[in-house]
Amino acid sequence: MDNFITRFFDKSKIQKIKNKWGKENKQKRNFKQISGLFSKLKKYEEIDFFIDDQTFEDLNMKDIFSKIDRTNTTVGQQVLYNILRTPLLDEEKLRLRDKYIEFFQNNPKEREKVELELFKIGKSNSEVFDLIWDDLDGDKNRKYLFYILPCISIALIGSIFVVGFSKVMLPLVLDFVLNTYFHFKTQTVIGAYVNSIKYLGAIIKGAGKIGNLNIDELKEYGKILKENSNACKEITKKSGLLGESNLGELADSIRQYINVLFLVEERAYFRVIGKLKDKKEELKKIYLTLGEVDSLISVASYREQLQEYCKPELINEGKFIEAKNLKHPLVENAIGNNVHMNNKGIILTGSNMSGKSTFLRTIGVNSVLAQSILTCTADEYKASYFHILSSISPSDNLVSGKSYYFGEVEALLRIIKKCNEEVPTLALIDEIFRGTNPVERISAALEILKYLDKNNCLVTVATHDLELTKLLVNEYNSYYFREEVEGDKLIFDYLIKKGVSPTRNAIRILKYIGYPQEIVENAEKRILNCD
Repeated sequence: MDNFITRFFDKSKIQKIKNKWGKENKQKRNFKQISGLFSKLKKYEEIDFFIDDQTFEDLNMKDIFSKIDRTNTTVGQQVLYNILRTPLLDEEKLRLRDKYIEFFQNNPKEREKVELELFKIGKSNSEVFDLIWDDLDGDKNRKYLFYILPCISIALIGSIFVVGFSKVMLPLVLDFVLNTYFHFKTQTVIGAYVNSIKYLGAIIKGAGKIGNLNIDELKEYGKILKENSNACKEITKKSGLLGESNLGELADSIRQYINVLFLVEERAYFRVIGKLKDKKEELKKIYLTLGEVDSLISVASYREQLQEYCKPELINEGKFIEAKNLKHPLVENAIGNNVHMNNKGIILTGSNMSGKSTFLRTIGVNSVLAQSILTCTADEYKASYFHILSSISPSDNLVSGKSYYFGEVEALLRIIKKCNEEVPTLALIDEIFRGTNPVERISAALEILKYLDKNNCLVTVATHDLELTKLLVNEYNSYYFREEVEGDKLIFDYLIKKGVSPTRNAIRILKYIGYPQEIVENAEKRILNCD
């Protein structure tokens, strides 16, 4: 009967898995929790290169993550986030990652078997990675007390059969009161970790089941999950003794009395804490491997939805990007552009709202996706491996007293410091030093852009300072976006063109959105006088 019920519910879950394949998951996401693993790995493990907070925000990578994320587990979410924060500089690792993504795309039956086990693990608000990467401090004295007190309870219960209940009643009541006191006092400590330990137990159990699926193409993952979950079985057993059960109200009440009398939960907690320290490396392997499997299934589903994408060709030399019909993955009905940068950066000019900032982000996002999930929204994408840094939306900070200009200065200094390394830097800069006066802005921008070009950096910079295109004609290629005026409307084609922008539209935009005619006309007259 139990097998029939299990099969029935498994079929129901498989149908849900089928229904969500290739579809975006628009649920709200807790990025504080999702980013927690990345923060932990950055603190404790060696990471060759990661996308810093400024660049991650500039490129709207949280939105990109949400577009890709179709994971079944919290572990998968966290590992997927970590993958996007840590682009690879290793072709072999990238190709191996792509091999598994492709397998999940082309083998639905095997993928659904894996997804079923991931689906059963599910998601949790618990921060399990704290249990694994941090050392939880267990009070050794209290630990021994929780072994002594249950022994007294057992001795008292046993003595009933020797001396009778009446003589043992008072000591037994006092013992129960004492155990109750320590039980509820300890719950304030244990309570914070109970859900995390139980979820960890579910992860270990699910990892073992995936390991036992014996799918040949996933044997490397299967071996890691099977061996390490077997080594951590005791954690799974003890985690089942913590928290509430699903046995019903009466059974839970009886279980609670037994817990108090024999301090079952407390002893299980300390046993788990001990095992967490002993099995730290095994648990890390389970967590990261299970999360990687879930995250790569998510990428496979994302590719299925994209339909049009390409696998990039990445070269470990030079500093270049060659792309055809490159699009931004978040823009519906996006207009594609060709990109040609070979050891020479781009100065981008053009009217407001014409697409300059989106173009910067398009290059940046596709570079991240190329080096993380080997998936680009383009017909073709060929490029060097890059460290990717941007200064698109630096902000002021009232709390620290930093001005907008100082925020720009700090953002650009990150790029300058990085550009002397062996791996080239891809720098994406929007309106360099817009927070200061034109004379100093152009002088400083000119020297910074020359410095970056001389060093190991490929730059795309958007600017309204047309003078820079003349001063940097030997170092940078000039491209622009423009608009067409049709009556009172501005029409943008969002297509990049070679050369320098011949038009301005700031005043037209004021008119377009309804500024008073007096302001618009006087501003236009002033421009004519300046020209």
